[in-house]
Amino acid sequence: MIGARHGDTVQPGQDNLLPTTDGLDDVRRDVALTAGKHRIEVTTSDDSSRAPIQVRLAWVTPQAHEQSFRQAIELASHTKKVVIFAWARQKPLFGLPGDQNALIEQISSINPNTVVVLNTSLPVAMPWLDKVKAVLNMWWPGDAGGEATVDILQGRASPAGRLPFTWARRLQDYPANDPRYPERGQQAGGEVTYSEGIDVGYRWFDRQGTAPLYPFGYGLSYSQFQYSSLRVSRAGDGGVDVGFEVRNTGHAESDDVPQVYLGAPATPPQDAAFAVRVLAGFDRIHLHPGERRTVSIHIAPRRLQYWSEPSGSWKTPEGARDIFVGRSSADLPLKLRIR
Repeated sequence: MIGARHGDTVQPGQDNLLPTTDGLDDVRRDVALTAGKHRIEVTTSDDSSRAPIQVRLAWVTPQAHEQSFRQAIELASHTKKVVIFAWARQKPLFGLPGDQNALIEQISSINPNTVVVLNTSLPVAMPWLDKVKAVLNMWWPGDAGGEATVDILQGRASPAGRLPFTWARRLQDYPANDPRYPERGQQAGGEVTYSEGIDVGYRWFDRQGTAPLYPFGYGLSYSQFQYSSLRVSRAGDGGVDVGFEVRNTGHAESDDVPQVYLGAPATPPQDAAFAVRVLAGFDRIHLHPGERRTVSIHIAPRRLQYWSEPSGSWKTPEGARDIFVGRSSADLPLKLRIR
């Protein structure tokens, strides 16, 4: 059967993250049925373990699904706090499948203490965002994901993940879906024109001046951090060393991920294109409340150079350019111009 749903392939021979209560693997498929009798065929095969295969059929009707939906809302109306787990793959694009948005909307409307835990690998629209207390994105956390989620929700661990992409407000904010750039769609023959050039990802948002919902490198924790004392020195290999101080000004110990961005040359050469700024380096540090640490991030010589197509060689642009330091591509409190 085809039409796999979320959680269908975790490891060979197993199609779901959580087994049934009696240890069986739980595979789910959507089947559209009209009134009357139907023949449903299930095909399976063994794997290298040669373990016995047992097949058991169960089903959820639309009526049973609707009843579960209403029971969830009724339960949420009588509880102090609610945690809703939601998931998404790639369809629909930029959205949660099924009626998950409707469930979150209704529950958060009757219970203001609602937290949403996302298991996604891509940004999704969150029309209910201003109604919930918090959103925790656990990605696809794997075998220990349940324990890790509980540790974060109960405050035993401080989250410190950072977005590896830009989370836009609208799908149309990405160049591939911007109606102003139809050439970004697939053309005849399977070719795609990347009209944004080097402005991929967060670079596109910087160039367009478009404010995302969450910028590249963004992430919150249970503490706060202060950056200061930026200094840049020439390194022995021809690159530069970027030094600065980070202080945990909050009340919880936590990791932080300081990031260094390199701005375009103040006078760009004619034989190359430059992004507004690019990530040049980052680090991950752990600080206790009140602790201060000096961080040093090295920028290799190649990161300061560009490829000149006319000369067929790497070149170092002359003149000034800026070094930025902060916690995301849009949160850069420290800046220093170098030559």
